[in-house]
Amino acid sequence: MSDGTAAPAGRTLAARLSDRRRARGWLRSSFLPEQNYLIILAVAVGVVTGLGSVGFILVIELLADFARGPVAALLERFGPARLVLLPALGGLLVGPVVQRFAPEAKGHGVPEVMTALATRGGHVGNRIVAVKVVAASLTIGFGGVAGRVGPLVHVGSAIGSLVARWTRPARPNVRRLATCGAAGGVAAIFNAPIAASIFAMEVLIGRVRGDFLLVLLTALGSCLTARYFLGNFPAFRVPEYELASAAELPLYFLMGALLGTAASGYVRLLYWSEDAFGGWRFPDYLKPAAGGLIVGLLLRFYPQIYGAGFPAVEPALEGRLPWELLLGLFAAQLLANCATLGSGGSGGVFAPCLYMGAMLGGAFGSLASGLLPGWTAGAGAYALVGMAAFFAAAAKAPTTAILLLFEMTNDYRIVLPLMAATAGSVYISHRVQPFSVYTLKLQRRGIELPRHEGTGDPPAPAAERPGPPCRSPRRSTAQTPTAPT
Repeated sequence: MSDGTAAPAGRTLAARLSDRRRARGWLRSSFLPEQNYLIILAVAVGVVTGLGSVGFILVIELLADFARGPVAALLERFGPARLVLLPALGGLLVGPVVQRFAPEAKGHGVPEVMTALATRGGHVGNRIVAVKVVAASLTIGFGGVAGRVGPLVHVGSAIGSLVARWTRPARPNVRRLATCGAAGGVAAIFNAPIAASIFAMEVLIGRVRGDFLLVLLTALGSCLTARYFLGNFPAFRVPEYELASAAELPLYFLMGALLGTAASGYVRLLYWSEDAFGGWRFPDYLKPAAGGLIVGLLLRFYPQIYGAGFPAVEPALEGRLPWELLLGLFAAQLLANCATLGSGGSGGVFAPCLYMGAMLGGAFGSLASGLLPGWTAGAGAYALVGMAAFFAAAAKAPTTAILLLFEMTNDYRIVLPLMAATAGSVYISHRVQPFSVYTLKLQRRGIELPRHEGTGDPPAPAAERPGPPCRSPRRSTAQTPTAPT
């Protein structure tokens, strides 16, 4: 009896679903051409990504307050050492979560998004992103030195991928919407939609394509949503600077070359730390705690690097820190970020690159001002330009770096020093390290970024086989998968 009634009900449900699909297809074909439909989806992805970014930022702030408040109070008996124990405690929480649910969530998330774009047509797993958000929030909130951009790129791309799967557009558009979501994450945190759009094109895709309008609309929607909840404030408050004289430009180029060398060294040290922790015969779920202990020891001497470390950037941009402290903060940030991410903590490298660039650039500017008084701008100008130069060298993304600083300052007078320093840093970094901090991981997995025009889908047959991307056959690396300069 039950079999006789279940079959018609099943056929009725299938008929209803079929009718709905036909109705949706008729609506789209009649009133929404494919491009208009994509525009609506891109704006929707931007709004949802903006909301997700706001939630992620607020969670990190709440966890940071909780860690430095009630948790630190419980550790009061250890005196000043309680700050040393906080990142280790965060690592103890992160390790089991990542190891149990998604080992791919450790480290910085941008290479994982690039892998999804290059090998899986833009399909980003929701489970990995959920674990990434939890792990990054715990890592950064408890003092691990990592950035928020990498996780937000992961979150935004997952939102774009989810919207694409739900709305079922043409297959190449899944990849487009995932790229749009990644741009939305960057735009929300830096309040810089143009630079975020270029980041998605220059870093994730490898070239500026015809999808720029969709990416820009997503970044704009995400940025406006974040502004509504967090306020319309620049990522950093900076005083106005201008070029003291045209003769100062060689100094900026020289500083850029120095920062390019340092950024290349940072990329190598980061991957060396991942290999070192990976080869260490120690339980994987305890490795983030060991990395957190290293970070805690550094925090004992340089508490300014706690978490994302942004509060220390503004004094550097204002020229209020001595060059000795700036160099110390640069070295501490570099070691702490490598220990955090190399040990299996979760976070990004975007903000740490800006931090290191500000500190090393500020130290260079302070020394230059002391040697050439009255001939150079203040140390803060070099710190500001250094942020862009260091990130441009590490990510091989000069256009993103220049536009990001321009949007943050709203001052055109800094553009010439910015271009000189960025040119120097990118030139040196290409000579020393052909792969960026993002693409080096793909190169080690044997994955090339797609460069061809057309559908935007990867040519790649082998990489689309089932299994993790790292098992795909190694391809020739004659063409370096870095962003063109």
